[in-house]
Amino acid sequence: MEIRTSYSDFVQGNTVRKEAPARPYVRPIEHKKVRRKKVQIRAISFSNVLAVSLAFASFILLAYMMVSYVSLRSRLNEMSTSVTSKRSQLSTMTSRNDAEYNRIMASVDLNTVEAIARGELGMTYADEGQIIFYSSEAGDYMRRYGN
Repeated sequence: MEIRTSYSDFVQGNTVRKEAPARPYVRPIEHKKVRRKKVQIRAISFSNVLAVSLAFASFILLAYMMVSYVSLRSRLNEMSTSVTSKRSQLSTMTSRNDAEYNRIMASVDLNTVEAIARGELGMTYADEGQIIFYSSEAGDYMRRYGN
């Protein structure tokens, strides 16, 4: 069996060309293995960079979500406090209004009002002919023009 030599069978020198010693032929497949390792190393380093980038992006997203949550919680607490304050104001105003209404109603005597209306203002009850009944099929709103 013959040993294959490299592509260059001669050694270049400054005098005469000499035949190079026989070297075994290196198959290109071994270069592919080295190239594959380099590609794998690049792929591993790229995947590491990608993993770190994704971890950093997820950390930023998580931080944003946490800050948003805390902000919303504080706004919710402020609104809850405001609602409680408004409810207490409404309760106070309602009780004052009821007290004032009861005071006014207690101070007014309807018999006195009727006596003043009849005696001083000359008001009387309406007679039979003065009362006019009106029925409307269109609804409960009525306009009256004239007397």
